[in-house]
Amino acid sequence: MAEYKRQNVRRTAGRYEGRNLYIVEGNTARQFENQEYYIPEERRGEEIRRARRTRERALQISPAFVLFLALVSVFMLGTCVSYMKVQASIHTRMANIETLEGTLAELKDLNEATSSRIAVASDIHQIYKTATEELGMVYPDDSQVIYYDRTESEYVQQYEDIPRE
Repeated sequence: MAEYKRQNVRRTAGRYEGRNLYIVEGNTARQFENQEYYIPEERRGEEIRRARRTRERALQISPAFVLFLALVSVFMLGTCVSYMKVQASIHTRMANIETLEGTLAELKDLNEATSSRIAVASDIHQIYKTATEELGMVYPDDSQVIYYDRTESEYVQQYEDIPRE
């Protein structure tokens, strides 16, 4: 008893050509054999017309869909241009920040150098020695110092003479 099984049947111009048809007889060994099946002409014509209509429908694109695709394309193009502008802006700002950081480092070095020069020049003992020995300055006597109270403000600006009493 031979039992026929079909696998991967391919349809060609009005007939089925069986691929990998095999016969199973009592053994597990398969014997391959090709078979053809006949399809009536009216059914074949109907399937051809149906396939042609399906193909024509697939090729037709409505104007609304074309407009939609055009709008989506323009939107995506605008988004890409906007993204490129943002990226360029970020790159420019990063370069500016690097330049400013370099300038800041230079100014910090200059500030430290100036501070150290001022600290060396601000030695109190050196200032006192220079003022008293080279310039002839002396500390004032108690009779030369005048104290007064001013209640209006703690900030003092001299617009007039200091009162004697």
